[in-house]
Amino acid sequence: MQSLGWRDYAARRTGLPVGSRGELRQNLYRAFTASSFGRFWQIWNPLFGFYLQLWLYRPLQRKLPQSLALWLTFVGNGVLHDAVTMLVRQDFAWFFTPWFGLIGAYVLAEKRFGLRLKAGSPAFAICYHSSLLAGTALLSTLVRI
Repeated sequence: MQSLGWRDYAARRTGLPVGSRGELRQNLYRAFTASSFGRFWQIWNPLFGFYLQLWLYRPLQRKLPQSLALWLTFVGNGVLHDAVTMLVRQDFAWFFTPWFGLIGAYVLAEKRFGLRLKAGSPAFAICYHSSLLAGTALLSTLVRI
């Protein structure tokens, strides 16, 4: 099976070619109205997701169970975000790692228990995903490392 380039990967996730008119709007709409929080993350940032999959998830998946590889990919994503934050701030910051760890745990629980949103109101899906983002972010502020 031939591997997709990032442009094809992004187009598959967003539904539009990279750089096309309305791509960002379409990406946000598809992410926030996704049928699960896991699907939200598959759509959210296709370029970053492409490279996380290529350099982190696939290598981890070759050596670890899929669920652990997925969770560690979320944690690794948080470490990358925190590293950039620390470089910019020139100070210690530890917010994204616990946040993405919580998000990854929720995605795994959602997968394990088969939780999915039924087709219906896009407004409900938007509220669902926004609430999960806000709730996990709030919880991560309680983590002090």
